[in-house]
Amino acid sequence: MSRKAILWAMALVVIVPALIGGGYWIWWDQVEKYAPVTLSNPDDVSAIQSMLDRVDYVSPNGPANASARWVYLIGYRNCAPCNAYQRSEFATLQAAGVDTRVVMFARPDDGAQKQSTPEERSTIAELWLNRSWPLYLQWFNAPEGDWKATGLPVADDDMARSGVVWASREFVSELTPVLSRNRINTSYPLVIWRDANHQLRVCACASDKAYHFLREDFGVKGDLEQAAQSLIDLPGKLISSATSTSAAPANDGPDGQMQ
Repeated sequence: MSRKAILWAMALVVIVPALIGGGYWIWWDQVEKYAPVTLSNPDDVSAIQSMLDRVDYVSPNGPANASARWVYLIGYRNCAPCNAYQRSEFATLQAAGVDTRVVMFARPDDGAQKQSTPEERSTIAELWLNRSWPLYLQWFNAPEGDWKATGLPVADDDMARSGVVWASREFVSELTPVLSRNRINTSYPLVIWRDANHQLRVCACASDKAYHFLREDFGVKGDLEQAAQSLIDLPGKLISSATSTSAAPANDGPDGQMQ
């Protein structure tokens, strides 16, 4: 074997694994690390489903809706990724008949640092008690500093409503260790649903790179998928249009002569 061939062989030994490793890393970094987790342990599936069945969510379809297709979004007031997910995905899911259920909780204090406001706590108590989607939309669409919870009972002045705020935190506290056992990072929004095989899936959807997994499970397309499909379909549409034009009969004038 020539020296040149030996050098090429040595180069391939280095380059090929590097390309494979680099390709895998790119795939993992851009796709796989954002993938949802499908829960397989029956006890954990049962525990999470029991929590979802008992929690007081808000939904545009109301609390009594028994839709077979639902998705729970769990988040808190000033969670920017939670708001981004809802603005990007909810309209598409709702148009596909998916019941979008929102569970809001008040974050506990971090030592002396308050992580929720009195207005936030009062609103969460009201949402859990009366489950008003219109109220939730008003809160969601209001700039954070402008929301005064006008007309709502002050939760901090009411033992029962303070207990509801505590229950919102307890819900997350019960959910977190179950997710941890399944190696799910508790970041927000937490999105939970069942796929076509009725398997329970959980996504910590803080990045928009995770959104498409849920869309695929529900068979709906977001803006990017629709745009890509339009580009794929474009050549066929152009050919079809050209064929239709060439096959169309000539336009005759009123005297029977072609104009």
